[in-house]
This record gives sequence, structure tokens and C-alpha cells, in this order.
Amino acid sequence: MGTQLRRAARAWGRLAAGDPRLVRTTTALRAVAGIALTLAVLSFMDLPAAFLVAGCFAPFTVALAAGDSPARDQVFMVGAAVPLVSAVLLAGGALAPFRVAAEAVFVLLIFWAVFVRRYGQRGQALGIFAFMAYFLTQFLDVRLNQLPGLYAAVGVGFAADALVGFGLLYGLLRTTPARTLRRLRRAFDLHLEQVVRGAIEVVKAGRDDTRLTRSLERRVAGLHRSALEIADFLDRGGTADPVRQGIVRAEVAAQRLAVLAVRSVAAFTGTTRDGGPAALLDVHHAIVELTRAVDGLRSAADASSYRGPRTKGAAHRLRRVATRQAVQAAAAAAIAVVIGELSSSAHWYWAVLTAWVVFVNTESSGEVLVQGFQRLLGTVLGVACGLSIAVVAGGDLPLALSVSLVCVFGIFRTSPNAYWAVTFFITCMIAMAFVLLGTFSAELLALRVRETALGVLCGVLAGALVLPTTVRRAGGERLIEVLRALRRTRTLGGDAPLDAHELDRALEDLRGALRPLTHPLNPRRARARHLLALLESCAYHARSLAAVSAVAQPGEAGCEVRAVERIRANLDQAIRLLEAGEWPAISCHDDRRTLARLAADRRWRGDRTTRELFHVDRLDQATAELARTLAGGLCVMT
Repeated sequence: MGTQLRRAARAWGRLAAGDPRLVRTTTALRAVAGIALTLAVLSFMDLPAAFLVAGCFAPFTVALAAGDSPARDQVFMVGAAVPLVSAVLLAGGALAPFRVAAEAVFVLLIFWAVFVRRYGQRGQALGIFAFMAYFLTQFLDVRLNQLPGLYAAVGVGFAADALVGFGLLYGLLRTTPARTLRRLRRAFDLHLEQVVRGAIEVVKAGRDDTRLTRSLERRVAGLHRSALEIADFLDRGGTADPVRQGIVRAEVAAQRLAVLAVRSVAAFTGTTRDGGPAALLDVHHAIVELTRAVDGLRSAADASSYRGPRTKGAAHRLRRVATRQAVQAAAAAAIAVVIGELSSSAHWYWAVLTAWVVFVNTESSGEVLVQGFQRLLGTVLGVACGLSIAVVAGGDLPLALSVSLVCVFGIFRTSPNAYWAVTFFITCMIAMAFVLLGTFSAELLALRVRETALGVLCGVLAGALVLPTTVRRAGGERLIEVLRALRRTRTLGGDAPLDAHELDRALEDLRGALRPLTHPLNPRRARARHLLALLESCAYHARSLAAVSAVAQPGEAGCEVRAVERIRANLDQAIRLLEAGEWPAISCHDDRRTLARLAADRRWRGDRTTRELFHVDRLDQATAELARTLAGGLCVMT
């Protein structure tokens, strides 16, 4: 019994670690509870099935648009959405007999919905409400005489969501910034424990096991994501700064332990085993260092009086790309209307829907292609699963409703990084909606796949031909941000202490921008992966250098002035070349993962001065290699 409880606790811990702030879980529960309450009320009112689907629109769209926004922003979004949705539903119903006008208005609405993203999360939420409301009128083929019942159903949905969102959830699951920070800390501790266990497994194996090394690398990456999530939550420069610094030190110590664990195995399995005992001693010292870092983190957390994060606007980049994406999305929608009509005059809106969503949270034409591929993959898998469930359900409405609620939970609980899985749940939910409407058929699901493929094609064409932004351009801008974050650090002669959050966030943004180049289906993915590995090594050595340097100024003990000057010069040269339009043309690459590559470095002594010199030397080599790839072999070597 005790073993089962421990396993259950460990499983819950892993689940909580995937969503430590409970944002996705809370959003999913809110959507499910709101939809369930809406269905219960509308069923009691004995409304047709079409109005049941319409009523579910409100809680689903609120969860989709509001997400983890503060309560004040959610009140504004819902308050502004009610008249907006009412007007859009009226327009959709009035234009229903006029097909060409309805399609033209849909294209213009898509342009507006994307354009208002320039105003931040509130603008994006209103755009989602407007698009989904118009799509609802096309999906249900709404006419003017149906609007009173439609308004009643949607009103019930908004009321149910308000009751659930601002009543039950904010009462039963009410949280505070301090409580959220404790959840994030527990998730970080769990990831830390997994890294330590992984390091122990590597050392116990006593041999070079690629499977264990990759598992340890994934655990280190999970720890890094957890640290980044804490940094995103904390207020920069506030009373929680000791916690931020403690997180960085603990992460650096854990990554060093992982590197030394892999290195110790290599020392015992190499041609000479003289370094084996010394390598194990290094592992022991790393464990002691990690223990001290964790103790320091706990002390900092106990002493901090965290009051909440400071909201910071991120609309600058949105304003820069909103107009371009609005034109692209409108062009894709216009093409999708024409092609979708040729494919199916009754269900052309599926192609338009896909042409719109492929531009959500994307910046370059390559990202549009990857997101479109995931959309199509999730749709195909969802159609296969939805068809199977519909056959089993056999018109059983309670079963179809239950499956729909499970799918809604899956949509919002699944990580956005697994977009194909989100699309899978959406497609299964739509299949159940067809069952509720009495229009389900295998031909209809096959038509959805075809319209989705057409929508993906339209989105990709618009992204590539209409005001295109290439992966190279988007990645170059993100790469400059990474290099500037490195250049600003005081350890490299800058005017600020190492801001691990800024550096890691810039690196995470670059990783997202280069996702099309690192995709498993890209035959040239090794080059982009090598570039990311090179920058990850730079970030690791920069964090480690800051962690072991009490006062890291060039020219002081432990810092070699000439090496630091070379690093600064290489970074400056790389930034200049990138601003001039150059791009890393790496002709060779290292297939080893980051952890194995770091472990391949020679052993260094544990004293602080030697470790400082080691990290400076590695930063020097990494930045020189980056500058060399940009300059075609010319870099600062003096």
C-alpha cells in the first residue's frame, strides 16, 4: 500500500511539474465546468442541438482567449466580447443569404482579428472572439430568424462561464503570487531531484550508456525550463532577486553535476583509467556544491517577501509584425475561400479556419509550414479516432457529450508545444459535435481533412509569397538578441551583472524561431542544431562563470583580460555581420549532444580561479567559432 501511495505521489508530482502554475489545468477545468453547466441549463430549456453547440461557444472561447490573464484583464475581455460577439453574430446571420458578401466580410474580419494583436493580449483576445463568433454562424448556417435563440444560448454560456470562472474557481482554487511561487519551487525541486537521480544512474552504470546520457540531458533541459518559468514569473529587481539568484546557482550546480557524472564514466571506460578516482571525487565535490546551493536557495526563499510579478508589456514586437501578418492571413483566407468553395460550397469555412490558425504564434514562413504540418497531422489522427468513437457511440448523446468534455480538457491541458495533439483533441471534439447535430458521416470527416490540407496550402503560399519573413531573417534577429545579452554581462566587460533570465529567454526565443530548421524532417537540421548547441555552451559557461565569480570584473583575480577582450571582440564582430545580413554557414557539425560535448572537456581542478579561467577559455573558443562561421574564417585571434 505504501509503495502504491509513493508511486501515485511521484506520478502526481511529474504531472504537476509539467504545469506547476496550474494554468493549463485551471483553464481546462474552467472550460469543462462552464460547458457542462451550459449544457445542463440548455438541456433543461429543451433547445435544439444546434443551440447546445452555440451555447458551448462562450466558455470554450473565453478559455481560449483569456488563458492565464489576470482577473482584471479577463473582466475587460469578457465585457468587451459580449457586444462584439452580438454584433458579429448579427452580421453573420444577416449576410447568410449573400454568399459572396459573407465571404468577403470573413476575410476582412480575419484581417482585423490579426491586426489588433498589436495591442497585446487584450487585442488578441478580442480578435479570437470576433473570428470564432463569425465562424460559428457559418458552421451552424445561422439565419436571422434563429438569432433570438442563438443569443439566448450564447448568453447562457457567458453566464455559466462567469459563474465558474469568477465564482467557483476563484473561490475554491484561489491562488496568490506567493502560493504560485511555492508551486514553481516544488516543481523545480522535483526536476532537481530527477537530475540527481539521473546522474546517479549514469555513475552506477559504470559505462558509456547513450540512453542514460540522453535521459540525463532531457532532465537537465526540464530543470532549465522550470528555472526559466520561475524567472518569467518573478519581478525583475524586486524582493525576489535572492530567489532568482539562488535558482541560477542551483541550476548551474546541477548541470555541473550532470557533466561531471558523464565525464566520470568516460574516465573509467577510456584507454587509461588513471583519472577515474579523481573524476569520482569531482562528482562528490559537485554534490556538495549542489547541496550548498539548494540550502542557499531555501534560505533566500524563506527570507523573501514576494508580492507579485510586475506586468511588462510585450507589444513592441507585436506592433512590428501585426500588420504584416494581418495582410498575410487575409491573403491566405481569400485564397482559401476560392479554393474551399471549389472543394465544397457548404464547408469552405474549414479551409479558412486553417488558413487563419497557421498564423497564430508564428513569425516566419518556416514556422507557418511547421504549424500547418502539425495541424494536418493532428486532423488526420483526430478524424481516425473520432470516426472510431462515433461508431462506438452509435448516436448515444450522453456518451458523445462525455467524450466532448474529455476532448475539451485535453485541448487546454495539453502543452502548446505539442500542437498536433491539441489539433487531435479539437478534431475529436468536432466529430462529437457532428454526432450531436445528427450530421455525422465518414464523408464529412474526410472533407474536413481535405479542407484542412487546402487551408494549410493557402497559409504556406501566403506566408512565402506575401510580405515573407524567412527563417533566416527571424532567426538572425533572435540570434543578435542572444549575443547582445551575452555582451552586456559584467563578466565580459559589460555594464550589468549576468541576467540569466534575459539570456535564457533570448535563447529560448531563438530556439523557437529556428524550429523549422531543427525539425526532424529537415535534411539540413544538423547545422541549426550545431548553432544552438554552440550557443547553449556559451550560456552554460557564462552562467557558470557568474556563479563562481564573487566579483567578476576584467583584470581581477581569476579573469584573463586578453581572453575577455577576444570574447567581446568576437561577439561584436558576430553582431555586426548578422546585422549586415550574414548567417552561420557551418560546414561541419558535432553530432554529440550538449552534455556529452561538455563532458568531453578536460578535467579542471575545483578551485574557483581555475574554474573561472576554464569557463573564460571555453567562452573564448565558442565565440571564436561563431565569429569564424560568420566571417568565413576571419575572427579575432590576437
